[in-house]
Amino acid sequence: MKRIILLFIGFMIVAQSGAWAEDIYCRYKLIDAVHYGKVEGQIIHEWSAAPWNGGVETGHTVPLDNVKFLHPSEPTIIIGISGSYKEAWEGKTPFKTIRWFLKPPTSAASPGEAIELPAALDELQVETELVVIIGKTVKNADLEEAKEAIFGYTIGNDIVGSVDSYHKLAGEPADQVETLLGPALKHGDKFSPYGPFIYRGVDWRNRERVLVVKNEEKGKKEIYRHNTSNMIFPPEKIVSDLSRVFTLNPGDVIMTGTTAALPAHAGDVMEVSVEGLGTIINSVVASK
Repeated sequence: MKRIILLFIGFMIVAQSGAWAEDIYCRYKLIDAVHYGKVEGQIIHEWSAAPWNGGVETGHTVPLDNVKFLHPSEPTIIIGISGSYKEAWEGKTPFKTIRWFLKPPTSAASPGEAIELPAALDELQVETELVVIIGKTVKNADLEEAKEAIFGYTIGNDIVGSVDSYHKLAGEPADQVETLLGPALKHGDKFSPYGPFIYRGVDWRNRERVLVVKNEEKGKKEIYRHNTSNMIFPPEKIVSDLSRVFTLNPGDVIMTGTTAALPAHAGDVMEVSVEGLGTIINSVVASK
């Protein structure tokens, strides 16, 4: 099964690299060592460090199906964007600047990793999002500087714990008014799977986003589709606005938002896709 999945990934890379991407980068584990690399066809060319940290090709290569893919950067922070799509503003005038929330580096997760439900939750809300990877340190950037600071794009699953689930397990009133709990429930361990590949030199616009949550044993399959063409703020605007408040560093992650989420429970499998950027699959497991 693993080989079939990796061969499929390799095929998708070949197809997408010609149609969509100039360069494709990844981060992976081989035996006990972690490396960055550049993908060409079904071969990874090892790099000495992250491409945004002065890395260069080492001359070593490895087939795609010989490695374990990791989330493709080591962020100091993960940022989520709220209200970034037109649907969130129907009948209202959008803000002139973005709104965001922060997630800790411990929320990063790799392709194939199981996402364990925290003990305080029995339901998650999951989302499919276009992800920006920062490639240089940036502060107080104008739009052009912000655009240059974007290293590339990947896909991500912005996971949040269900507020109703938290209230239920805590024995709190279901209609309890909350202001901080929703953003706080985005901080769970491995609540930000993203990757496995960073696509550099691609056009982010007009890409279909697809989210599938399924459970074959229960006969469950829910699908949500949307398109990046409905984004209000382009990525360079997002980066510029953020940089006017705090410094962004190489490898930092920005999840650019969505319009809807699907519920996920223990035993479910989540498949997140963005057209031309592949798919990331993670499962949900019960709290230990």
